[in-house]
Amino acid sequence: MGEEIQKENFEQADYDRFQQRLEEETEFVRSLFAQGAFDNNSRNLGYELELCLADADGNPSRNNIEIIDATGNPLFTSELAKFNMEINGNPFPFQTDVFNRVEADLKMLFQQAEESAQQFDTQIGMFGVFPSVTREHLNPEDYMTELHRYNQLNRQLLDMRGEAIRLHLEGDEILKVEKEDVMLEALATSLQIHLQVPFDEIVPTYHAGLWSSMLVLGATANAPLVLGKCCWQESRIGIFKQAVDTRNPQEIEDRIIPRVHLGKRYIDSLLDLFEDNFYYSPILPEVLDRPVEELHHLALHNGTIWRWVRPIIARDPGGGYHLRLELRVVPSGPTLIDTLANIVFYVGLTEGLKSSGDELTGVPYETLETDFYRAARRGLNAEVHWINGELLPLKQALLERALPMAQSYFESAGIEDTHRWLNVIKSRVEREATGARWITRHWKQFGDSSRLVCDYIEQAHTGQPVHLWQDPGT
Repeated sequence: MGEEIQKENFEQADYDRFQQRLEEETEFVRSLFAQGAFDNNSRNLGYELELCLADADGNPSRNNIEIIDATGNPLFTSELAKFNMEINGNPFPFQTDVFNRVEADLKMLFQQAEESAQQFDTQIGMFGVFPSVTREHLNPEDYMTELHRYNQLNRQLLDMRGEAIRLHLEGDEILKVEKEDVMLEALATSLQIHLQVPFDEIVPTYHAGLWSSMLVLGATANAPLVLGKCCWQESRIGIFKQAVDTRNPQEIEDRIIPRVHLGKRYIDSLLDLFEDNFYYSPILPEVLDRPVEELHHLALHNGTIWRWVRPIIARDPGGGYHLRLELRVVPSGPTLIDTLANIVFYVGLTEGLKSSGDELTGVPYETLETDFYRAARRGLNAEVHWINGELLPLKQALLERALPMAQSYFESAGIEDTHRWLNVIKSRVEREATGARWITRHWKQFGDSSRLVCDYIEQAHTGQPVHLWQDPGT
């Protein structure tokens, strides 16, 4: 959601002014694309990691602001719910030692978060969906972080819909929930990877990112348990799509594409996606007196359209502009080792696929999108298409195609020390030992979500990746 807004109540005049500023800034962006006026040399990597805050008994806490303040570090920010916070990692040049630098940065920041949390008898876990969250913890009066942007998002989303938000997931069990607020979105906890590439490579990188997002989803699944029901292997995908759906009943009937989506189609230019932003009404229409060149209103609006591969335009310290992609499908956790492995695999597969050229757009986009949701539902049990159209078990596609492709890319690019991270993914897939599988086994054995959270965090503290965790109950 970006930086805090200063107003909480908006009138029609605010929306009109915001729309005008958005049009002005988009016209400026059109000129940047026409001139090719983006960085065409730099490669950088950044990340964001959302964390779950639990009390000593494994239940959601509500002290994110106190913990963030205790860190004294602006790289920590709040999330919608008081039981979540986020690490905004430092970006690094995509050079030979990039993943070692990301690892050191993440370890340092995570340790700082844990030390601050311990001051409030709070423990930190990394889940795709926080297993011990109940309907009680989704009460906005008690658990919504008290910031204007969240209050406005809550109010505006319900106004746009004209009715309650309904969450419906069918997995091993069926979950149906109806709420008159936006707090269902707080169930989803993610890792976001920011990949900046040269301008000439951004379109094939986007298409590669669509494919890699589908493929990594089953290998990284960590969100099977939602409000006491076993749903999708990566339930976060279905939750987020429904929890911030601003469409009214008529728009749903007319098949208007929701604000949360993988994509609409393959593209000719990344500009296509910023043009598509006019398809959606502003949610946070705060108008600030800033130059068109800062693209403030465009960025604010773009941040309320939750593509799983999100395009970003940003300014460099020298005043120039660059393009990057925010790869958003990976869940948080289970451990720092798993997190680094997920980053390495996602980036390596995206870069490896990028060299496939026109083959990336040979399969109909609708097929790719169908496979994306199939992977979210079934995880490693899914069948999906490879980029050449061949239908394969996802496990086979990962082990025989995706992992070798990622490793081959890193070897050709001279990126250091990636075998150890890709071997984590390989072992996880071979053993079918994702975080989702561990959580499901624990839940079915004990049926106690608070104990699950405590046992999960205890296993994470062993320093072992999830595929080496002790089986629940042994």
